[in-house]
Amino acid sequence: MAQLSFKAAGLAMGVTGTLAFAAPALAQQDTEAMQRQLDALRAQVERMEQQLDTQQSTTTADSSQATTQTRDLAEENRSLIESIQNSQFSGTLQLKATYDDWSKNNQANKDTAGDMNFGKFVLGIDGQHGNFLYGFEYRFYDGYQFLKKGWMGYQASDNDTVKVGLVQTPFGNMDYGYLGWYGTLPYISGFNDNQNAGIKWDHTQGAWDTSLAFFKSDQLGDGNEHYGANPVADKRGNTSENQLAGRVAYTFGQGTDYTTEINFSAKGGQLYNNQTNDSGSNWQAAVGLNGSYGSWLTQLQATTYEYDPENLAGDNDDIIYVGAFNYSYPIPAEGEMYSASVGYSMNVDWGDIDNLYFYNDFSIIDPSEDFPLGGSDDVSNPKLNDLGMKVTAGPYYSWFSVISGKNALTYFGPADGDWHTSVQANFGLNF
Repeated sequence: MAQLSFKAAGLAMGVTGTLAFAAPALAQQDTEAMQRQLDALRAQVERMEQQLDTQQSTTTADSSQATTQTRDLAEENRSLIESIQNSQFSGTLQLKATYDDWSKNNQANKDTAGDMNFGKFVLGIDGQHGNFLYGFEYRFYDGYQFLKKGWMGYQASDNDTVKVGLVQTPFGNMDYGYLGWYGTLPYISGFNDNQNAGIKWDHTQGAWDTSLAFFKSDQLGDGNEHYGANPVADKRGNTSENQLAGRVAYTFGQGTDYTTEINFSAKGGQLYNNQTNDSGSNWQAAVGLNGSYGSWLTQLQATTYEYDPENLAGDNDDIIYVGAFNYSYPIPAEGEMYSASVGYSMNVDWGDIDNLYFYNDFSIIDPSEDFPLGGSDDVSNPKLNDLGMKVTAGPYYSWFSVISGKNALTYFGPADGDWHTSVQANFGLNF
């Protein structure tokens, strides 16, 4: 029994000694394993940090790109909004009432003491985007419609502007050549407030205004459904082509309430006949005065002109047919025209009425040759007068005119050598 105890004790001591000697080796092995695990974890963390940095860089780049795109889009929208804000939209709705004293082809008008009709509906836009300019106006009348103006422009400098499209011809007193409602014989004949298709350069320098233009065609088309009067192909085949125009004006007292503008202008070019396929010529020149003296306005103009058409044999070369507002009519092929206008503007405070405007326009034509009109071999000098007033109340307006004419080109009344009168009222809304 004692011997067994000694063996057991020896075995225990052997095992214990063996474990004591083996412990450092096991500890070293565990430390190396843990180190390897730590190194692996450290490497994994570094990889994760690199992936996170990459993701953050990508997100930042995407965010920066998105920010840049958003900024560009905002700039485009801002530019568009500014362009719209710099555009002026306009419109007019107008009704008219007319009483004519002549009965030929107009007996119903006399029997019913006149008539009320649709006048016109106008839509327009004018604006600027940077140095780029634009203008557009379209008109609707009873039974026809047309583009009055439509052009694109560029502001080359503070003093220079170039316009391309259907633009106003630089000729005579601008913008209309008259101060009332109906117009004058030079306007009806196409020498004032005319619109032609081409390119125009306007230059302003102090009191000087200069304009030069080239017009490929007188209108966008050869018919008479347009604003300004021009030779029309539906009567004898003549149209104005390849026209040059120029105007120079000087304003005395510029920048004051009392100004006087003196202007000189000329225009001319090819008069092509679609029936004969031959080309004639035309030219016109004018000197004008446009005065503004406080509440008073005045305009004077003298115009000389000549059309030299290549008509078919048998056609009378002493007349030329022009057309506007869906109507064609003859004017003398050569002659002089004179017009004189006066106007007075008076601001008032009569309830909603804020302005009264009074005017008179007188004009006459002196043909160089016989002027056969209305079946006569020759008629006396055509004359036209427009006396009236305009009443303005906010966006509303009313024109009241008494128009008298004698042999007024058949555009107004019959050409029978007598004076005729038309009483007209036009009521409109500007918006």
